[in-house]
Amino acid sequence: MLLQLLALAGLGFGGAGGRGLRAQESALRVVGSADPPYRVFGADGPSGLYFDLMREAARRLAWPVSFIEVPSARAFKMMENGEADLMLGPLLTPERQRFLSYTQVLLPAEDKVFYGRPDAPPLRRLADLEGRMIAVHRGKRYGAAFDALPGLRLQEVNDYRVALDMVALGRVDLAVVPERQGDLLLRQRQLDLRKLALRLEGETAYLVLSRRSPWLARQAQLEHAFQAMRDDGSWQRLVAAYR
Repeated sequence: MLLQLLALAGLGFGGAGGRGLRAQESALRVVGSADPPYRVFGADGPSGLYFDLMREAARRLAWPVSFIEVPSARAFKMMENGEADLMLGPLLTPERQRFLSYTQVLLPAEDKVFYGRPDAPPLRRLADLEGRMIAVHRGKRYGAAFDALPGLRLQEVNDYRVALDMVALGRVDLAVVPERQGDLLLRQRQLDLRKLALRLEGETAYLVLSRRSPWLARQAQLEHAFQAMRDDGSWQRLVAAYR
């Protein structure tokens, strides 16, 4: 009987405690699209601002982590189905709250800006978007004011690099991109585009856990690790490296 009980414990039975045991046995699955400088999937392994922060928290907790690159829309579906455990960067929406647990870890907010060709007409207010074709990243949100605009002409793509290339080639009029990421891509790709005056104020980005993840039982531990990083200055040093 004693051996049978030990065997059951080893398999992870026993309510919340069992969930914790299962979490110990497999890596925390972090999913997301490649969005430099926040999430980078390179030859030397995952990097970028969000992943550097996550890796440091996991190191403190001695948690194994795997980083999986998938398109943004697919990442949300994996979180909803319990095929992934954690995402870094989603905005808060009522629809996502159904299947995501929003933690107290608030990531740096980032303004979204519009990029157009050098001869693009002025863009100073939301009403100026009327009639223009805008490239957006499939599955992402750009804030309540933009998302609520009626009649927007949107071209969804899976990569911000594609969005900017489409503007440069004249296939769309504008691309809306997080500012730090857009400026980096313009430098890297040497595109003849300019940043227009209109900007969408950055909303809070979150670290979220899937409500179907076995790691959900450890959310408080994760939040504590990130708070400790803020307290000892590690958070600030990592963020400053990407300014």
